[in-house]
Amino acid sequence: MAARETTNGNGKSDAKIRYWLSVDLGLMGNYSRVYEWLDSLGAEECGPGLATITSTKTRDQLSAEIRRILKGAPRARAYIISMKQGGRFVVGGRKAAAWEGFAESAVNAVDES
Repeated sequence: MAARETTNGNGKSDAKIRYWLSVDLGLMGNYSRVYEWLDSLGAEECGPGLATITSTKTRDQLSAEIRRILKGAPRARAYIISMKQGGRFVVGGRKAAAWEGFAESAVNAVDES
């Protein structure tokens, strides 16, 4: 279920959208502002650096808030995912994956028989 209908008190319907947020500030990062913001949104923990929220805010509104919070954090990375729009980096970008190079490829396989 990607969206939940609620009423805003005026008889109008506000759709709540589920988002997933991945935040990485590195080992020396100051997470307190990020954690305060996530807590204010009622975020639920989904693993190290990963949270989910439901909100009436748009992805662009949430992205602007994340950029403001992480401004000045040199190695910060934040990725936001919504069911309708997919995922994108809000701050930072991709880096080499921890699992890169673990798969044996056909080019590297040598027959030693």
